[in-house]
Amino acid sequence: MDFGSRRSLRFVPAALAAGLLCSLGLQAQPVGGDPIAVSYAQTYRVPVSEAQRRLARVPAIAQLEQRLQRELPESFAGLYIEHRPAYRVVVRFTKTPKALLARYTKDPVFVAQLAPRPLELLRGAQEELAAQLSASGVAFESGVDVKTSQINLFVLDTAAAGKRLSGLMAVADYIKVQKVPALMTPTAIVGGNQVDGSTQRCTTGFNVFNAARELGVITAGHCDNALTYIGSPNATLAFQSEQNGGSLDLQWNKQSGGTAQEQSNQIKLVGGPQATMDITSETTSANLPLGTTVCKMGITTHYTCGEVADKNAQAMYAGSVGTYIRVHNANNQVMTAAGDSGGPVFGTNTAYGLVHGRGGTGTPTHNDLYFMPVDHFSAIGVTLLKEKFALTSIPNVSGPHNVSFQAQVFFQGVPKFPVQRKTKIVSCASGWTCSDYNGTYNTSSASPLTFNYKCNTSGSTPTSTFVWSTTLIGADGVATNAIQHTSTCTATTLAGAAKAGGEGGAPSITIEP
Repeated sequence: MDFGSRRSLRFVPAALAAGLLCSLGLQAQPVGGDPIAVSYAQTYRVPVSEAQRRLARVPAIAQLEQRLQRELPESFAGLYIEHRPAYRVVVRFTKTPKALLARYTKDPVFVAQLAPRPLELLRGAQEELAAQLSASGVAFESGVDVKTSQINLFVLDTAAAGKRLSGLMAVADYIKVQKVPALMTPTAIVGGNQVDGSTQRCTTGFNVFNAARELGVITAGHCDNALTYIGSPNATLAFQSEQNGGSLDLQWNKQSGGTAQEQSNQIKLVGGPQATMDITSETTSANLPLGTTVCKMGITTHYTCGEVADKNAQAMYAGSVGTYIRVHNANNQVMTAAGDSGGPVFGTNTAYGLVHGRGGTGTPTHNDLYFMPVDHFSAIGVTLLKEKFALTSIPNVSGPHNVSFQAQVFFQGVPKFPVQRKTKIVSCASGWTCSDYNGTYNTSSASPLTFNYKCNTSGSTPTSTFVWSTTLIGADGVATNAIQHTSTCTATTLAGAAKAGGEGGAPSITIEP
């Protein structure tokens, strides 16, 4: 694989994303649709409604695949989705395929086939050949072909590979060896202007946050560790941590100084059916059956889509064997190129992973995309950002006169601190003095944020209710929706009021802090 590179998400305001689209001569489409379904419909020439129906089947297909792997490891030989000439899911078994499939589903979209060997055997043999070749320093790339029940092995030196694997291949005639001129290599400097390092240009993937709720952006680990986000204005990134070897190829960075840029759960789709897409979930590799439609965004090849062709693509990477997911375009178009590394791989509103690279020159997978799944994000201690910064609720509260009582502001997403709270009076009780109150939360905190009311009065003041409207604003200027809520000051006895020592004059309600 040739490690691509890319960047598309937002460390940038929406206006900047729109500006980039205009500069490329692309027209932004309405946000909120289903770009994956649109791309699927265009590729397979079906109505968008049919594309959506087919895409909606994937979770159930993934569940069946996982169940078969778990319950029938000695006979299940894998499954894959076929999109043309007719849509169907081929399920392979080593014995009585129709009878076994009928035990699990009667849905006619699933078709049973006989296979010569189980998937578990193929994976075991692939792991063994990887261990033997890596121990001998023989460079290779391998994949599991479920459709033919064989392992495809690409090497630079067939003699060295054959010598090392002679014993294994004597009992595993389903390993097919092919000599190729090149295997996966790190990305070189190429065109593009999104995330620049001293030797490479890459693409940002998704916005993430760590345990301290600090926001950042994730990209490929093989990209430079000193990066500048190319935007308006540019933003210097501060490298935080990375894993770069074997099955792991990821790093994350925070913004370092300058005006805080907005970071939200959104990616750009340059050249896609619409300008942007919100990311509201993540899908692990176990839930991506072969044939699942996958799209990616990169600064070089922009928005491209294909189907999962292999979930067990292996090669030596940075000194150890790595396993990645390979994606093939139905028309064999180039899926990724240098500069796309680190870019987001996704489905409809869901993150799948990060661009890792492409097939080596001379291999049949040269045009294919290889990506690292979201399963590994936790390896560097980050979590995918899946929600916009917004208020969810502010419960109504009440408390006695001259005693502080707490209000809670519940929000979703991860704001950039310090966060301002603006609480405006909407309806003040008759005879009371009311004002707007602002507060600032300097320390990063999870929901909810709190503040205190205090009803200041002397004598016997009746119970009174006040209506407020509150908004939160992050340090990056992102403002939430406003929510109306109430506070009620409850009456106290004359003795209790005198003991409280309230001040004279009109009663007032204040907010602390």
